[in-house]
Amino acid sequence: MYKKFFVFLILFSLFSLVSRAQVINSDRIYDNNIVNVLLYANGNQLSDPVIKLGSDDRLTLSFDDLGNEPENYKYTIVHCTSDWHTSALSPMDYISGYLEGDITNYHFSFNTLTPYIHYQLIFPQSQLRPKLSGNYILKVYNYVNGDTTVLFTKRFFVVEPLVKIEAKVPYYPKKLAYFKIKQQVDFQCFTPDIFSDEPEQRFKVTVQQNGRWDNAYYDLHPTSVTPHSLQFNFANGIVFNSGNEPRYFDMKNYWYRSEFIRKIVQMKHYYDVFLHTDYPRANSQYETYQDNHGKMFITARSDQNPQTEGDYAIVYFYLKMPEFKNAGVYILGQLTNWRFDNKNKMTYNTQTHQYEGKLFLKQGYYEYWYAVLPFGSQQADITPIEGSFWATQNTYTIYVYYHNRNLEYDRLVGIQKIKAH
Repeated sequence: MYKKFFVFLILFSLFSLVSRAQVINSDRIYDNNIVNVLLYANGNQLSDPVIKLGSDDRLTLSFDDLGNEPENYKYTIVHCTSDWHTSALSPMDYISGYLEGDITNYHFSFNTLTPYIHYQLIFPQSQLRPKLSGNYILKVYNYVNGDTTVLFTKRFFVVEPLVKIEAKVPYYPKKLAYFKIKQQVDFQCFTPDIFSDEPEQRFKVTVQQNGRWDNAYYDLHPTSVTPHSLQFNFANGIVFNSGNEPRYFDMKNYWYRSEFIRKIVQMKHYYDVFLHTDYPRANSQYETYQDNHGKMFITARSDQNPQTEGDYAIVYFYLKMPEFKNAGVYILGQLTNWRFDNKNKMTYNTQTHQYEGKLFLKQGYYEYWYAVLPFGSQQADITPIEGSFWATQNTYTIYVYYHNRNLEYDRLVGIQKIKAH
């Protein structure tokens, strides 16, 4: 028993060093064999990975491994600050039970061109569960002969809903120059007496648009405080580019070409799916339709089990427009983990005068935007390509944190999600 506990301590020391070496903990895949990583709450693929502290809420983790043999995959959780740095807590401060768990639920793919092994984990479990609220990273790794290799990390949230949040997107922003161009998020928080100590310093808020983190507002402190409420009245308001509804394509069936798919070719080990050429929408008329705000949904034909019978395709994207000289163009959405890296960066074809990109995706329904990321910047902008329309039905999520002085960590004491319209 003591030997096993000693191994745990070594593992977590290594994890802590790796995490602290990173600027920020994020959704990231480190192994090219790992694809289609999903984390969602209570069995709903479109739900955010949020659970209530001490409740029966459960997260579902699923992913596919393109390897041929099952591996000894393990997982653990890492507590983070409100801005996603690794917190100063010891794992024993925030984990109840064992410090790591095994992922033993797996199935081989059946009747697919692309062979893979599908893994699934329902979490938390009685033997490993978070005992504090806050931001968390779920870390999956392979532990073989004393060597630990991290496969991927995924963000999730544990909330103790102690603060009531009222929020809206007003028709008129504080700065009239933003009228019908940007969306302003107004909110206030109502707090119980237990949070009366130093509210101006201890409370901080993050505001997120859709699933993006690159343009989120972090570390917002109250501008004024009353006995039971916090006000956030900034001079120019909390504003985001309105953007546009996401583009989309339906790839749940390779037997026919749905809207926006130009051609499907069956290869030896996968499909090639060629989308119709896209064009900028910045100067087009706004069109409204129901969407999932940039999320994806893994599904297949009615006679298929998408988990083990869903097949993979290389999807080719084309964007016809002049080249940006001092910026890159990226495919943005849950299908790219909301990240900006070489996998979703497009290249410009000077002969055809268009951006071209490709992604390896499983059967399903996908939404995306084209984003422009200036060289050297961390924040992208979709408006040069997609336009910016006030009527866009964005979602905004408000995360309210309270810094606990005893253990020195950021408690997540409220979450509120609203639609712009």
